Amino acid sequence: MSNFILIIFCLSAGVISRKFNWVAKDGYKALNAWVLYFGLPAISFNYLPKLNWDNRLLFTMLGPILVLTGSIILFYIIERFTNISKRTSHTLMLIAGLSNTSFVGFPLITAYFGVEALPIGIVSDQMTFFLLSTVGVVVAMKGSLKKKNTVDIKFILKRVFTFPPLIGCLLAITLARFIDLSSLDDFFKILGSTVSPLALFSIGLQLNFGIVKSEIPNITYALIYKLLLAPAVIFLIAWSMGLSGEIVQVSIFEMAMPSLVATSIILSQFKLNSKVGNSVIGLSIPLGLLSTYFWYFILSTFLM
Repeated sequence: MSNFILIIFCLSAGVISRKFNWVAKDGYKALNAWVLYFGLPAISFNYLPKLNWDNRLLFTMLGPILVLTGSIILFYIIERFTNISKRTSHTLMLIAGLSNTSFVGFPLITAYFGVEALPIGIVSDQMTFFLLSTVGVVVAMKGSLKKKNTVDIKFILKRVFTFPPLIGCLLAITLARFIDLSSLDDFFKILGSTVSPLALFSIGLQLNFGIVKSEIPNITYALIYKLLLAPAVIFLIAWSMGLSGEIVQVSIFEMAMPSLVATSIILSQFKLNSKVGNSVIGLSIPLGLLSTYFWYFILSTFLM
């Protein structure tokens, strides 16, 4: 119960702080910097050295790929048979195809499955970021209004290999093979414990519920796919293959998360439809808090 109170409190605190101007307009950037450069790497150092490889983690890595692929196919079809622009369809591909596996995912994993399930979330999150920085950038470039929309491999590689949580993940796995880091467990645990409240507070500062009436159908398509259809497809794949257990449950649970907040940066950078994207992000978070309860019930009932 305390984890749910924390989620609601931190999100509400962010919304209220923005409303009353208690925090600078771009104050969330400082919070994001702490989470990205210190909090998330600390979680990797605290949990990944203790993670024992299980082949079901391949399913964890496959989930984000399937969700993004499904989103690209769905909104390509919608673009072909409706009058939405290429710019908007590519926006929807990204905003519905990438899950908020860390900022929202980690607190909810902790709330539903316990802190010991976080390593599974870390694996899912690293794959999600990799897709955002590679396939996501390509999709954004192809839908961009900019004249130059060729794929810049150097740009993509730089994004991937300078991302702090990925560096932390790789270091945690590598150093643990040569150095006993157990004496620093408490240090990493304390640093990692800051991620949930600060990330949720940051999201509250950025929440945007503004809706352009003409875009309601597109927003609806994205929300239905992100919160219902995508996790349903991953669930059916796992169920048909006879997969079960906590790793599979958490993997699917991560795919039921709201839209990835960081996607808004890509939308802005490549001049996609940020109004639609930000509306989906803002609406998906409160709706996602409700839909994840439904998915937890389904997963704990059928994939035990």
